[in-house]
Amino acid sequence: MRRVSSDERIARYLDQVCHQLLWPPYRARVRRELADHILSHVEYLTQQRGFAPDEALDAALQALGSPEELGRSLRRARFPLSYLFCLLLTCIVWAGIAACAAYLLLYLLP
Repeated sequence: MRRVSSDERIARYLDQVCHQLLWPPYRARVRRELADHILSHVEYLTQQRGFAPDEALDAALQALGSPEELGRSLRRARFPLSYLFCLLLTCIVWAGIAACAAYLLLYLLP
């Protein structure tokens, strides 16, 4: 059985996290930031704590937790349901104002 490299393990983890994210620019930013965080944590564990590289990667990924749960948490943090509800309500109010203005302009002015 082929051994998976550290880069492949990180890429798989990031793929699982980013699969939960809906907006492509946000997904790319999260991917870059998480990759940097993972690599920094691995570097710290290997240089300061004496971990072997594979053990350091295991510990770094374990510290972040489940990739699916992390992705869902990041999605909720970026697009909370209350924000989307307020945005929808605001759009409906502005559409109503525009409809009233159009009615006034078309039917009440000569």
